[in-house]
Amino acid sequence: MDTELQQLIRERYDALPLPVRKAIASADVQQNLRKLAEAHKLHFDQWETLETEVQLTLLGVQQAKDLIDNIQSEVGVDRETAEALAAAISESVFEPIREELERELEHPEAEAEDVSDVEQAREQVLDEASGGEEPADGAGAPPPQAHPPKDEDDASKQTAGGGQESQKEPKVKIVRPSESTAYRPGETSSARAEVVDDPYREPPL
Repeated sequence: MDTELQQLIRERYDALPLPVRKAIASADVQQNLRKLAEAHKLHFDQWETLETEVQLTLLGVQQAKDLIDNIQSEVGVDRETAEALAAAISESVFEPIREELERELEHPEAEAEDVSDVEQAREQVLDEASGGEEPADGAGAPPPQAHPPKDEDDASKQTAGGGQESQKEPKVKIVRPSESTAYRPGETSSARAEVVDDPYREPPL
């Protein structure tokens, strides 16, 4: 493998999301391909070329649908061997990577990291769009104070007024006795001839 191709593979690998890189590392691609090379009696240079073709397919540099053709032309095997190698690679390399990737994405830490990245990107886009200004929809402003309906307000005033009046002390009406007709200002009781209507003297028997 030439230096330029090695650099391309390294850059593509480093650009992959962390769960994808973990899945590829867990599949042990090199060991599985070595077993395939031994099973199909490939030479050392053929095995290295096969590994390169698989890596380029994993990283998206080459299409998976072209893997059989690429193995046949680059590794230098017949069509039947290329198809057998591609089927074995799909089963022993691609499928385990896919399953491991699903497990990584279902892991709580992977989900939290993914959500965190999305949320950070969302906040950044919103900040850039608003230019750092306050939101126009009035977010953060104090909510308007609710006013009671007019009827309820009047009723409360009447109730309050009635309550104040009920708290006042009741007025007591003092009934004074009617003035005696026998009473005259400046006249002593002993000088009065009639004592029937005099409250201070007993009437004669």
